[in-house]
Amino acid sequence: MRITVVTQYYPPEMQGWIPASVARGLAARGHDVRVVTAFPNYPFGAVFPGWSQRFGHVEHDGAVTVHRVPIVPDHSDRAGRRIVNCLSFAASSLATTRAVRRSDVVYVHSAQPTAAIGPMLWKALFRTPYVLHVQDVWPESVIGSGFIASERGARLARIVLLAWLRRLHRGAAHVLAIAPGAARLLVERGSHPDRTSTVVNWAVHTPSAAERPGRGDDGTTTIVYAGNLGPNQGLDAIIRAAARCSDLPGLRFEFVGDGLACERLRDLADALGATNTTFRPPVSRERMPAVHAGADFEIVALADAPMSPITIPSKLQDALANGVPVIAVVPGDAADIVRGGDAGMVVPPGDVDAIEAAFRAAHAVDSDGRARLSANARAVVDRHMNPRLAIDRIEQVLRKAAA
Repeated sequence: MRITVVTQYYPPEMQGWIPASVARGLAARGHDVRVVTAFPNYPFGAVFPGWSQRFGHVEHDGAVTVHRVPIVPDHSDRAGRRIVNCLSFAASSLATTRAVRRSDVVYVHSAQPTAAIGPMLWKALFRTPYVLHVQDVWPESVIGSGFIASERGARLARIVLLAWLRRLHRGAAHVLAIAPGAARLLVERGSHPDRTSTVVNWAVHTPSAAERPGRGDDGTTTIVYAGNLGPNQGLDAIIRAAARCSDLPGLRFEFVGDGLACERLRDLADALGATNTTFRPPVSRERMPAVHAGADFEIVALADAPMSPITIPSKLQDALANGVPVIAVVPGDAADIVRGGDAGMVVPPGDVDAIEAAFRAAHAVDSDGRARLSANARAVVDRHMNPRLAIDRIEQVLRKAAA
């Protein structure tokens, strides 16, 4: 097949590893794959050093042809700027129309549904079908992030977005959700039930068990949170629970990442006297295995919000694939995966007492217990988050769409 992948994110952006693995995986199976994406700018809100934006930029990622188009970079908490950021990519992607017009099918990595504006037009012009892989459920992910301050503005945005999204989903040859609950919600909102299914995201790096160094019983426990430090993660309760554990010698907490809430969380840790807590800047994809290797447990957290029960954070896949048991401060689908696989501990978001108890219990687990949880974590990935099986399913959906 001639396949076009449309995604606002692509490596070297960390956020782009899912669409990149789809593109590379399909190309490895003999398909002609091209990618339409933006110049790298996420999460810093500025184009990466060494890159200069222009139209007509073409590069090669192995067998994949990559067309980069200009974007208005932004990663602020201002709704207007974020809207411009999304729409600028949608508009720029139209410049690749000639290059993609002979595609058999378009795969849209829908972190933002605005990325599908070009594919919607190409379907109208050339009858090229598109498949949506919905990463974030709109409008809740926008409204819930606090970008729209006024209640009236939020209501209006919800009405407008839901009307447009119904048309977008109905026009898709297939809609893929990343969690079962999300798939059910999309069907309730108009996605065709026979053309809606679930493909859970997979991990960036899946090392063998032999690659993970053993963690001995030296009396220390390192609990890591690696990822976006934003308002949707509900990390205030994590910091408060960590501060309460300052009496436990050898228990350490590391936060690796950046985001809109980073400075506030640092201030909170200082105010609470959380001397067992350190903050480190985000690291590249190549350095993430070392972060996982240094963790006895990893925190996967979401705020107590309407969309949290149908969200599976990507850090869950990464931790489990690296054999790291998790402390899952999440509800719904993600909690079910961890609980069902006995791959860690599950506590409700926002419950500081329960989170503290989980931290203390994690510190008390001996090396044999950690080894058992590590093996369970890998088994969960094999069952639910296997990258080969995910690409198999996506390829099957694309073939049917292109037929």
